[in-house]
Amino acid sequence: MKKIIAAILTVVMICALLSTCAFAEDKIKIGISMPTFAEERWSIDEAAMKAHCDELGIEYVTACAEGDSNKQKDQVSTMIMQGIKALVIAPNDGNAAAAIVEECKEAGIFVISYDRMITGTSDLDMYITFDSWYQGQLQGKYIADNLKEKYGEVKGNIVILHGDPGDSCAPLYYGGAYEQIAEYVDAGAINVISDNDCIGWDPAQATKHVENAMSIADAKGIVIDAVLSPNDGLASGAIAALGDDLAKETFITGMDCEVAACQRILAGTQSMTVFGDSREMGKVAVDIAAEFVKNGKYDTDKTMEGTDADGNPIDVPAVLVTCEFIDANNMNVVYESGYHTEAEILG
Repeated sequence: MKKIIAAILTVVMICALLSTCAFAEDKIKIGISMPTFAEERWSIDEAAMKAHCDELGIEYVTACAEGDSNKQKDQVSTMIMQGIKALVIAPNDGNAAAAIVEECKEAGIFVISYDRMITGTSDLDMYITFDSWYQGQLQGKYIADNLKEKYGEVKGNIVILHGDPGDSCAPLYYGGAYEQIAEYVDAGAINVISDNDCIGWDPAQATKHVENAMSIADAKGIVIDAVLSPNDGLASGAIAALGDDLAKETFITGMDCEVAACQRILAGTQSMTVFGDSREMGKVAVDIAAEFVKNGKYDTDKTMEGTDADGNPIDVPAVLVTCEFIDANNMNVVYESGYHTEAEILG
């Protein structure tokens, strides 16, 4: 009898062990790699992803590259050693991150490029982003509409700020915005005083470029009517150069709906921002990663243009998240979404 009981206990222990091993194998573990927390939205995104992982019972490891592409690569290498099955990565530099994709694919890890396209690789599994072209269109249209209201026709002097050239979204923001003003620039009605990249999305670069534009404008005896800024951080740099009084007389665009930007909009120093609820994008990114781990695929009928290792254009499977225009007249949209509370913005 003792032998029978011992045999039964052995079988039970083996079954329990097998069950535990099976559970461990089925457990989803993902990596979340952010480029920086210097811009508020990235910390909001990461928090939303972590909360959604907790809700779904997904293990995760996270890291922030602090604006350093080499650091981001090292951090992902560590994640691979920690056993991640999928990576959600907002690349610090889209082209440099191709090496990260290659390392992940060698380890059998799915890669979801988050908000910024990773270029120079054919191995990207998915790209999730806001509709960057549309975001730019909202900014360009705002400037055209307000110049028309100011002068009775679309004309004036503008400063154009670009994002970081290593960010694949930057030319899309610009392309969508410029589409709205191109005919007026070509006709000479809109005068572009200066047109510059802002390396690393650094607000100090925006300040420098706008200060230079102010010197040019003073020398020519003209005013700066508008600053086409692709995000709130660069808008803050532009406002620092102009000062509050001039900023209130200038149409200044933005994007990301940062708390400080919402406060500037209500104060009248920044004109508008583009609100995409990055919390929702973060949740969808986690869902995509989990689906890849479970089923090896994620179905989408959208694509965005990327490039392969030779720089040739390729179609990358994509998921596009909606966004909307925000100014002082509809700030309630932000409050009601819970992205920021009224108390946060009004203090």
